[in-house]
Parts: sequence; C-alpha cells; structure tokens
Amino acid sequence: MDWKFSPLQVINGEVSYSIDDYRKDLQEEVLTTLANFGMDEHSKKFYVDYVYTLFYWLATNQTVLTYSRYIHERLPDDLELKKTLTNTEFLYSLEVDNVSFVDMLRAILITLTLGFLKDGMSYEEARTALKNAAGFSREV
Repeated sequence: MDWKFSPLQVINGEVSYSIDDYRKDLQEEVLTTLANFGMDEHSKKFYVDYVYTLFYWLATNQTVLTYSRYIHERLPDDLELKKTLTNTEFLYSLEVDNVSFVDMLRAILITLTLGFLKDGMSYEEARTALKNAAGFSREV
C-alpha cells in the first residue's frame, strides 16, 4: 500500500488517519492478495485477522518468534496450514514485505496513546482505551 502521507505526518497530526481507516485499507490489500484463491468468506476473514494481529504484534515491538509461539498456541492442531502460518521464515517474509503497514500501524497506535494521555487518562486507562480501539492486545 502506498499512502500519500507518511507515518510521521500521522504522528504530527498533519494527516488524520484512524485505526478504522487502516483496518479498511489492510482488509482491501489482503483480500486483493487472496482474490485468486477461491476462499470462502470465513477463510478470508481469518486471514485478514491473522495479518492484522501479526502487524499489531510487530508494531508494538514484539518479535516474529514470539508471534509464532503466540499464534501456534491459538490455532487448532487440525488446521492444515498451521505449520506454514507459524513458520518463522514465512512470518519474516511477511514482515519484510509489509514494513509500511507495520510502520503506519505503529504511528496510529502512538497517536492514539498520546491522545489518550493528553486527555488526562492514566497510563492504565490509556492502555485499556488503546486495547479497545485496536480491537486487540498483545498480552499473553
């Protein structure tokens, strides 16, 4: 995805780009990538959520290795693609190919957190608000 603005512009408030905007753009990108695979809606949603979770994980400065462990514990053992989806080489390739998505999400998360703190929330309140806004938390 090529945005016409940078993550720094989002952080500085020069551009308004919400987490909902980001998720919509990410979904469009993932669905475009999956278009030729003939997947059902449930499978498509799974992959959109899988990629968002990975990017959130990376945007919050966690490693591919810890994501692999995290997702391995949560995927059913009978899932045919479990080995691929938890393979660190595969995950590293997703990270390398999607640096812009991770950086943009990081900028959004920073902007949200700073906004919550500026509004007078405590650190814990801001953390909870961020979790609610992002729809995910990397707590394990």
